[in-house]
Amino acid sequence: MKVKSKVIEQYKELCPFSYAKCESITDVEYKIKRAVQLGTHIATFEGEKYIQYYYNCFVVKGNKVIHMFKNMDKYIDIRESVKTAYDRLEGKILV
Repeated sequence: MKVKSKVIEQYKELCPFSYAKCESITDVEYKIKRAVQLGTHIATFEGEKYIQYYYNCFVVKGNKVIHMFKNMDKYIDIRESVKTAYDRLEGKILV
């Protein structure tokens, strides 16, 4: 899965504390991809899938994350144990 550079900038703006913990852009991309994988598919519109992860909503078209925004009307909780299991599966440990 690819992540547009615009989405990385949106992540930096919308999730500054999480972004600050990342040591590289690769870590940011990993967090975005993890959010898309573990999030909940809430809608499809004109071929674009909307994936909700906590208050963050990611727009995916094909195999590319093309946009990100906050959706304060809906909250999708992801258990820490699920995130930890995913990180172990991917061989990645993040703070």
